[in-house]
Amino acid sequence: MAQSISLTAVDEKIPKPINSSQETDGTKQGFLGKHNIKIFLLISIILNIILVSTIVFFTVPRSSHYGCQDGWIGFQNNCYYFSKQEADWNSSRYNCSIKHADLTVINTKEEMKFLRQHKCTSDHWIGLLMTENQTGKWINKIAFNKSFIVRGNEKCAYLSDDGVATARCYAERKWICSRKKDTS
Repeated sequence: MAQSISLTAVDEKIPKPINSSQETDGTKQGFLGKHNIKIFLLISIILNIILVSTIVFFTVPRSSHYGCQDGWIGFQNNCYYFSKQEADWNSSRYNCSIKHADLTVINTKEEMKFLRQHKCTSDHWIGLLMTENQTGKWINKIAFNKSFIVRGNEKCAYLSDDGVATARCYAERKWICSRKKDTS
């Protein structure tokens, strides 16, 4: 008896090669899934950059404060420090010198307005010394030009809610220091 081999069974078990232009649905989904993840990550990164930029924009002090340390307020070319403690005029000036500053000199009406807006309700020592005949000298040795009225007959000047007045130098008040803005 001659044995015959059936080729039909063998033909069914051999997989047919897949043409490179044809892909299964599973392969297409895998590629698109990876592509979707990359798009999602890119969008997430962009949204995070926008979020961080927005936070920085709204929390960083504006240009008027640039060049001034924390706790100081910038106006024009100067930085101002408004003390929270009280001291006599000489101690106030010393406290300013520790901060590489001096008691403030008021040069313009705009500067006066700025200082009055930021000083709170307390009186603050400034860098003006008066004499008996209502002439005065700023601590930078420039003569007081009477651009505003100074109330009182004492030697040391302070800024109040009503303007500038004088008091005995040993009285304790808050003080305002000023110095030039850092340009570096």
